[in-house]
Amino acid sequence: MQPNFWKLSQGTQHFSYAEIIESIAHGLVYVHKDTGAKGTSASSQADDFISAPVGDYFYLTHGNQGMYLIGQFSGPANLFSKYGDGWLERPYKFVFPAITGQSYTGQHKWWAPSDNSTFTRVHSGDVRLFEREILEPHFGVSLAKFGIAG
Repeated sequence: MQPNFWKLSQGTQHFSYAEIIESIAHGLVYVHKDTGAKGTSASSQADDFISAPVGDYFYLTHGNQGMYLIGQFSGPANLFSKYGDGWLERPYKFVFPAITGQSYTGQHKWWAPSDNSTFTRVHSGDVRLFEREILEPHFGVSLAKFGIAG
């Protein structure tokens, strides 16, 4: 079974650099309950955040200011976050740190840091592109590290 990968952006309009570091220190990531759907999707990004299975992977970005880590969801969403009204939080396990502090300059995809999205899945047809554009240059890992054969 192939794991799912998600982009999770704690954007610059809601999170300062210090708040991103604090989020990492507490092993929690956040999405606002009112984060809408992307395009014509039937589910909102907030709903996707809530329903993403424990064990799914995400990479944490701060808008396109940089990527921080790859994490793996370790528990369900908490609808009553300590971050404040309307924020959802999820615990995660730290998997890999970013190896660069660079902004993303690759192809425009909804799952890319350069896109104005919060929580977007990398679809199976884009997994190899995701490996080339995100995993290898920004984290120094390949899909093989996640049990996906080349």
